[in-house]
Amino acid sequence: MSLTILTGLSGVGKSTVLEEAMLLSDKDYTVINYGDKMFEISKERDLVETRDEMKEIGTETYKEIQAEAAEKIFELSKDKDVILDTHATIKTPHGYIPGLPRWSVEQLNPNKIIMLQASAEEIFERTKEDDRNREHESVEGIQQYLNIEREMSAADAVLTGAYLQIINNPDGAAKEAAEKLVKTLKA
Repeated sequence: MSLTILTGLSGVGKSTVLEEAMLLSDKDYTVINYGDKMFEISKERDLVETRDEMKEIGTETYKEIQAEAAEKIFELSKDKDVILDTHATIKTPHGYIPGLPRWSVEQLNPNKIIMLQASAEEIFERTKEDDRNREHESVEGIQQYLNIEREMSAADAVLTGAYLQIINNPDGAAKEAAEKLVKTLKA
């Protein structure tokens, strides 16, 4: 079985593209959201009530939660083809942290890492009316975040030997991005 990691910033359209790709694919994938898995673990430990509170968890505890989530996801990928929906980078009040640090990405051992991206301007427009608590305050800040996301995705590919593919998802092109995602998954 296989594990593919799909990364991208909030507002890039991962959920939309992934949903479309699953409709187009002739293969059955199990989609897991890494943040959801980490949130489940954090709630079980009575550390948080909401996902936004996860950014306030102490660094060492956060690392433990990342590692535990990676272990659980890896176990699932032994019997299923898994797509892991996640962020390669997390922006916190204290700075950027890897969404997939060495110990997590090596545990996951992905076959492919696929980064979904859009322009900073498009992400800003998509998220400015969003009712979720997003960390995108400016186009310039999003551009910096995109650059770091790309660098972290590339570093994860280096650490694991996974293929890295970058797919653009401009406004109005989710179906085309989904077709490229399906093609990459088949390769």
